[in-house]
Amino acid sequence: MIIRIAYLMLSVIVLASTWFSLGQPNGFDQTVLLLFRDDSLNLIGPHWLSVIVRDITALGSNWVLLYMMISLSAILWCSQRRLDAMKILMMTVGGVAISLGLKYVFERARPDLVPHLIEVYSPSFPSGHASMSMVCFLGMAVVLSRNWAHAHARHLFIIMAIFSAVLVGVSRIMLGVHWPTDVIAGWGIGILWVLLVNQFGSRFESVSQTKTRI
Repeated sequence: MIIRIAYLMLSVIVLASTWFSLGQPNGFDQTVLLLFRDDSLNLIGPHWLSVIVRDITALGSNWVLLYMMISLSAILWCSQRRLDAMKILMMTVGGVAISLGLKYVFERARPDLVPHLIEVYSPSFPSGHASMSMVCFLGMAVVLSRNWAHAHARHLFIIMAIFSAVLVGVSRIMLGVHWPTDVIAGWGIGILWVLLVNQFGSRFESVSQTKTRI
C-alpha cells in the first residue's frame, strides 16, 4: 500500500512538472531561480560559494556516476551478488537512457533569466544531474543496505543518499542552468525508476528462490 501511494505521489509530481515545462516559464520557476541571485543577478553569498556549488554539481555528472556504478556493479558481481549487480546496471543504464531521451523529446530551453555559471549544451528538461544522482545514490543505498541487520543504519543510508541527490539538484538551480521544475521532475523520475527496478528485481529473486526449492 505504501509503495502504491509513493508511486502515485511521484507520478503526480513528474506529470505536474512536465505540464509546467511545456509552456513558458511560470512564476514558481522564476521566483525560485531568483532566490539565489542578488539585484545584479550574481549568486548570493561569498565569492567562493560558486566554487563549492560547482564541486557539488560535479557529483551528478553522468561520467562520474557511470564510472562509480559500473565499478560497484563489477565488485558485486565478483562477490557473487549477481542480482544486485544487475540491478545497479539496469538502474544506471536505464536512468541515462530515460533522462537523455526525455531531454530531446521536450527540448526545453535553458533558463535565460540569469547568467549561467557553467557551460551547458543539452536541453533543460528534465535535469539529468538531478535524475541520475537520485538514481545512482538512492539505487546504491537501496541495493547495498537491503540485507543490513540494523534498520536505523539502512534508513540513514537511504536518507543521506536522497539528501546528496537533493544537493546536486539545488546546485543546478543555483548555477542558473535549470528551471526548478526541471530538477523536481528529475528527482521524481529518478526515484520512480529506482523503485521500479528494485521491485522487479525483488520479484525475480523471489520467483527464482521458489523454483530452486521446488
